[in-house]
Amino acid sequence: MNNDNIAVIMSIYKNDNILYIKKSVQSILNQTQVNLLLFIHIDGEIDESILVYLNKLASESKIILSQSKINQGLSISLNLLIEKVLFNPKIKFIARMDSDDISLPERLSIQMGYLENHPDIDILGTACEEFGSSFSLQKKSLPSHHDDLVKYSICRCPFIHPTVMFRRKIFDDGNRYPTHTTFTEDMAFWLELIYKGYKLHNLPDVLLQYRLEDNTMHRRKGLSKAKSEFSLRMGYMFLLNQVSLKNILLISSRYIFHLLPPNIMSKAYKYLR
Repeated sequence: MNNDNIAVIMSIYKNDNILYIKKSVQSILNQTQVNLLLFIHIDGEIDESILVYLNKLASESKIILSQSKINQGLSISLNLLIEKVLFNPKIKFIARMDSDDISLPERLSIQMGYLENHPDIDILGTACEEFGSSFSLQKKSLPSHHDDLVKYSICRCPFIHPTVMFRRKIFDDGNRYPTHTTFTEDMAFWLELIYKGYKLHNLPDVLLQYRLEDNTMHRRKGLSKAKSEFSLRMGYMFLLNQVSLKNILLISSRYIFHLLPPNIMSKAYKYLR
């Protein structure tokens, strides 16, 4: 394998937990049968203990650190990371990773192998094991094939975002995470890439442990998020020729979902996830 042909991008900010960060970072550094670089962007000021840990690790391993003086948000952080990755011509694949999840050791090698053997696929996700909350699933899997994912994406997310691996060409083509959305940057990005003709696929393999907490519902609640997601999904329903009464009702139900009290959201989540 060529040296450093996979880049993993991760954003960290002040509310991240140092114990979770350590487990997440180590799970990437412990990947098998791949050569990789881990690009970490620190979004604004963070706890000194996290900074010390990351600086020490960067001096000893294949980690490239950057930091912004103020918190700019996830979309901008991811786009800054992508720009840094593209300076390295050896990178062929770019993988997402969140600072509180855990990649299984063979995750990146399996994904890279699949993409190398399936040149028609541009973006590849996997199944995951949820943990950490009362509503975690032992296995969460999504549709595998592109046509099914197009239909699925109108009302739900087609990827578990920290499982995703991209071909470099997506970003060489000028695509970046949208910065004008309200907590829906991943969904907006997937829908735009579908609209532009990129091909999606999900593996059934569980290759990531996805952390949920009982207060996760608090982060998914609010009128701004509800409006942003509703507008986004309705717009792409028409653009992708997926107009149906079923889709209109499902999109509307998601709007209501984001306005529910957190305890009711937790119960409704299993039907809309």
